[in-house]
This record gives sequence, C-alpha cells and structure tokens, in this order.
Amino acid sequence: MPVSVFSTRARIKAAQADKLLKAYARRCTPKEAADATGLSLNTLYNQYERIRWRLVAAGYYRDGALSPDEAGLAPAVTKALRQRKGIREGELYPHAAEAIFWADEHPPALALKHLRKIIELTGPLDQPSALTEAEFEKLIAYVRYARTELVYERAKESAARDAAMSDYRDRAKVALDIEWNAYRAASRKVERTAPRPRNRRRRKPAT
Repeated sequence: MPVSVFSTRARIKAAQADKLLKAYARRCTPKEAADATGLSLNTLYNQYERIRWRLVAAGYYRDGALSPDEAGLAPAVTKALRQRKGIREGELYPHAAEAIFWADEHPPALALKHLRKIIELTGPLDQPSALTEAEFEKLIAYVRYARTELVYERAKESAARDAAMSDYRDRAKVALDIEWNAYRAASRKVERTAPRPRNRRRRKPAT
C-alpha cells in the first residue's frame, strides 16, 4: 500500500506501513507492532487510534460501548478493556468496538484485506474522508460485502466440523454473492459519475 494512501504527513516508509497494517490485523499490541515495524510507540498509538476510528466510521466495526462495565459485554471484552491503560476520555467506544471485533478471532488475512480496501476507499488515515454520494454508496456496499464475508468464513469453518451446518454455509455463500454484485454495481456507478478528463488539443508543430 503506497505511503500516500496510508498517511499524507507521517514519514512512514511503504514497508513499515505494510507491517503496521499486518500487525493490526493480527491483533498485535501497539508495543508488538512498534517492535515489528521499527516505528516509535507513540506513532503506533496514533495510527492504531486512526485505524479504529476509520473502521467505526465506515461501519466495519458496528458494536461498541461507552463503559467497560456496560451490560451485555462479553467477559473477555470487559477484561481486554480493563487491561488497556491510558484510554483517554471519548476514546472508549472505538477501543470497545475493536475489542469486540477481535474477540471473534476473525482470520487475520481476511481482516487485513478488508482494512486495506476500506483505507483505499476512504483515503489517508490522517485526513477526514471526503466522498461523493456515489463513493459513499460504494463504501457502504463494500462494508456489507466484507462483513458478509466474515459470516461466510465462519459458516465454512462450522460446516467443516459439522455437516449439518452445510445449509447455513450455502446460504451464506448466496448472501455473499449478492453483496459482491451490489458492490460491483456501486463501483460501476462511481465510474459513470466520475468527471472525465478534458481533451487537450494538440499544438501543431512549428514549421
């Protein structure tokens, strides 16, 4: 992923940016990610925060909490939140959303694919997204596809363990295909509405 897509200001090399995203998808702590990338711990804290907020804003992270003691949180999520020190006021919700997502232990490779695509669709993490209506519809369509893909992967794992779950897997695949087609339709709409470059007249060569 080009550095310009990951950040417009931070001096993060392309290889470091790639390692950072991989570390996040593997649910590494900021300290572990700092060791893997060679970046400072402060940089990792900042980039992780930006990733959380972007995934919340895109709707990829759908569940959150305003308190670590909020009713309905799984014990593992509550424990994970209590282990995170120094969460500033107003940042608990994305931390909780992240902890809830990580608790499901989705395949890291799949989470990485979705993360890269969402950043591609929304722009650099250090800048607010400025999407047209068609681009926003494309983002929403992709997120629906991505979350359905998470369900499908879980359904495949269940069917591999229990043949009785094969019908659930097949229905999840049908839903996945529907969401993919919706995403492709939204992509074509963006292509149709994108401004076309003006034709420049060629100057006649001097005689």
